[in-house]
Amino acid sequence: MKKVEIISAILGDAALPLVGFLFWDWGFYFIVLFFLFDLGIRILFLRKKTALLPSIILPKGFFLKGIGLVILEIALLHLLVYFSFKSISFIAEFWAFLSYEELGIAQGVLLLPLLFLNEIIRIRNEKKIGVPQNVRFEILKNSQLAGLFRILFWSILLLVTVLFSISETTLVSILILTLCIQPFWIYRNIS
Repeated sequence: MKKVEIISAILGDAALPLVGFLFWDWGFYFIVLFFLFDLGIRILFLRKKTALLPSIILPKGFFLKGIGLVILEIALLHLLVYFSFKSISFIAEFWAFLSYEELGIAQGVLLLPLLFLNEIIRIRNEKKIGVPQNVRFEILKNSQLAGLFRILFWSILLLVTVLFSISETTLVSILILTLCIQPFWIYRNIS
C-alpha cells in the first residue's frame, strides 16, 4: 500500500502542476490555487474520515486543528504570493483559474467535482481493501503534521521573499519539490 499511496500522491499533487507549469503556462499562484482547492476539499472530508474510525480515540481538537492549519496555510500562501507579485489581482487570478479551459472544458466545472470524487474514491478504497483504522488515523495525523511543517516552511519562505526577490520559477520549483517530498513523510510509518 505504501508505494502505491506515495506514487499516487506524487502524481496527483506534484506531476500535474509540473506539467501545467511546463506545458500549459500555469504560474505560481495558479498552482497554489490548485493545491489549496485540493487541500480544502480534503479538509471537508476530515469529519467523514474520522467518523470511520470508531475504535480510535481522537485527540481533543483534532478536527479543529486540521481546519486551523488549512486556514493558516491559505493565509500564508496568499501572503507569499502577494509579497512575491505585488501587482497581482487575486480576484482576477481566481476567476482565471476557475474559467481556464483545457480541451474546451472550464477547469472549475471539471476540477472541483474531480477533487470531490477523488476523496470519495480514496475513502471507499481504504474501506474496500481493509486498511486498519490505526493506519488510517496515522495517515490523518501525519497529514496534519506535514501541514504544520509546510506552514513553518511557508513562513520562512515568506520572510525570505520579504527580504529578497525570488523568481516565479524558483517558487514553483520549491512548491513542487515540497509536494513531492510530503508523501514520503505522510506514509513513512505505513507498511
